[in-house]
Amino acid sequence: MRLIHICVFFAYLLTPMACTDDVVSTIYPIPLQNETVVPEEYKQLPLVGKCCSIGEVLVKDADGNTVCASSNDSSTMFSPFFSDFNRTGALVPGDEYKTFVAIVGNPCNLKYMLHPEKSSDDEYYLLMNGSIFAPRIDNVPVMLMPGKDYCMEVVPEQGLRALVCFQEFTVPPTEPRVIIYACGLLISVPFLILTIVAYAITPRLRDVHGKALCHYCGCLALAFTTLAITQLASSQLSPQACVSVAFVIQFSFVACFFWLNVMCIETWSLIRHHVKQHAYRRIQPKTLFFYYSIWAWGIPAILILVSMAMDLSPTIPMTYVKPSFGLESCWFKSDAEAMPYFYVPVGLLLLTNTVLFVITAVRISRYQKVLALRRLARNQHSDREDQRLFRRLKRVFIVCLVLFFLMGLNWTMELISWWVGGDPFDWTAFDLVNALQGVLIFGLFVLRRPIRDFVWHRIQKIRGIDTTELDVGSMDLALLPVINGDIPERYVPERSFNGS
Repeated sequence: MRLIHICVFFAYLLTPMACTDDVVSTIYPIPLQNETVVPEEYKQLPLVGKCCSIGEVLVKDADGNTVCASSNDSSTMFSPFFSDFNRTGALVPGDEYKTFVAIVGNPCNLKYMLHPEKSSDDEYYLLMNGSIFAPRIDNVPVMLMPGKDYCMEVVPEQGLRALVCFQEFTVPPTEPRVIIYACGLLISVPFLILTIVAYAITPRLRDVHGKALCHYCGCLALAFTTLAITQLASSQLSPQACVSVAFVIQFSFVACFFWLNVMCIETWSLIRHHVKQHAYRRIQPKTLFFYYSIWAWGIPAILILVSMAMDLSPTIPMTYVKPSFGLESCWFKSDAEAMPYFYVPVGLLLLTNTVLFVITAVRISRYQKVLALRRLARNQHSDREDQRLFRRLKRVFIVCLVLFFLMGLNWTMELISWWVGGDPFDWTAFDLVNALQGVLIFGLFVLRRPIRDFVWHRIQKIRGIDTTELDVGSMDLALLPVINGDIPERYVPERSFNGS
């Protein structure tokens, strides 16, 4: 009898020692619901999505369908590896946890299995918060959420697998105002291209101001084309195409504002040069335009590179603000993501342009009074010619102001709506005018005299028809961008604006 007790005692001691290598994981299951909520006491534990109930695995039935079935095989134990980001932003190799939470249920109507051992495109990492980071699914880094985008389960003879839901896209009906807006954008594009062609073929218009206008129209044509595509066909675009279009829209619109800023700076510089006329020497047009190009192309290029690095690099932690292109639309995920990459630079440029216009308007107002007093006191021919030229320069300022108003007002409303947290469509009274901006630009910068006469003369000359070029000096109130030292000597005032 004592011998039996001794044997039982040793058997009791040896049993847990033999099973220490196969300790069953402690899983706290949470049923999958429409609004699955993790209890507070479980929020510190690792989380994962599980396709089948505890103790079940995925198998195929006689008809070849995938179903959940019970399994007592210890080799099919559900024990995933959880990864995490360290402080450098790199992924830490996964660890196996014996206690974790599982959202139990199949969230997919249709799903497919990832095979990272066969293809690097299927590589994935299960994170501690339950999401799966897949850096190369469809060549776009994605985050898959538990109970929504994926579930994991043991498949006999294959081990633990991640099953990803096929995205079910529903094409929402396009609203009439969206269609009208997109059509307005497409109508503007040919007029923007015609403006570029008119300035490109006319040497008298290819000054710094004209070149800046051409670059502005080119950026705007590209922005309007891609924006119209996203308005009309975003649901038909692949995720890769959607992300690419978003980067093009961001770059082209930001570059538009920078070239508009160049035109504002050039207008301010022209008025200042004409008013001051003392010890001031203009930079050579080619050198000046080179500097402007570095400013107008360089900063948007840096911004788009930063956006691409933040959005596409898997080493950037998700805690950073990323553009998140293509997740919900072919644009930023929300205004919070758009703020550092679009709204802040655009807002600063709008503020700078506003300050330049205010300073220029004040300078014009003061100088007009000086010209009026000078003409009353002397009434010389040079004073009359100076007034005539200054009226033309003022019209350049007014046209640039109109262009700034057209481009800036709509985006100012967008900035205000983002700031107050309102619906952007509540602020889009000028959307249609903004969409038809190409038509207005063509009318302002091509159809007005004497520019249209210059362009028509150039067209006739290209066609081989000999015509006489217009005498600009006879046009008192015509719009003429006299830029970069093209001011005739007889127009230069004899006194500077210094109160004397």
